[in-house]
Amino acid sequence: MLRIVVTALLVLVAAPLAPRNCSADESKITDADVGRLKPGGYIWEPWLAPDGRTSIVVNLHAQRASVYRDGVRIAAATISSGKRHYRTPTGVFRILAKYREHRSKKYKNAPMPYTLRFTRGGAALHGGGVPGYPSSHGCVHLPRSFAKLLFDEAPLGTPVAVVSGRPAPPDSTNRALAVAAREMGSGASGRSTAGASAE
Repeated sequence: MLRIVVTALLVLVAAPLAPRNCSADESKITDADVGRLKPGGYIWEPWLAPDGRTSIVVNLHAQRASVYRDGVRIAAATISSGKRHYRTPTGVFRILAKYREHRSKKYKNAPMPYTLRFTRGGAALHGGGVPGYPSSHGCVHLPRSFAKLLFDEAPLGTPVAVVSGRPAPPDSTNRALAVAAREMGSGASGRSTAGASAE
C-alpha cells in the first residue's frame, strides 16, 4: 500500500512538470523562470498550449502558482498564502464559484477582485497584496493583473491542487497527497487537510 501511495505521489508531482506534445525547439516556462520571479511578478504565455484542459497548482512553500493547459505550463505567478494561524488548506479542489468583484464578509468588506473560490469555507484565489511571504487570512493572493487573466481563463470546475511543496519522508502516509494523487485521475473531491478562514 505504501509503495502505491509513494508511486501515486511521484506521478502527481511529476505530471504537471512534464509538458506533453512539446518539441525540443518550442518555448516553455521552466522552473528556473518561475524561481526568478520577484514578488508581484508573473509570466503569462497561453500560446504555449492553445487548447486543452486547464489546471492550477499552488506551491505554498515556494509561494508560486502555475497554470497548466493540457499538461503544459502556460503561466506562473508569485503568490501570498495564509499567514501563521490562517493556513491555506492543502489538497485537490475544483473552482466552485467565480466573482469578478467580491468583498470579504469577514474582514471589513476588504476587496477580493477576480475571486476563484475553491473551498466551501471560502478559500479562494484572488487579486491581493503579494509581498513575497505568506500574508493572507487563508486565501491565495495573486498579482491583480494575473488574477484578471486567470479569472477569464479558468472555468468553473477547473482543478486546483494546493501543495505544501516541502519534500515528504519516504515512509509518509500524508493523506492530502494520497487524496490528491487519487483525485487527479478521477476528478477532485474538494477535500482539504487544513482549515482556513474565509476572507
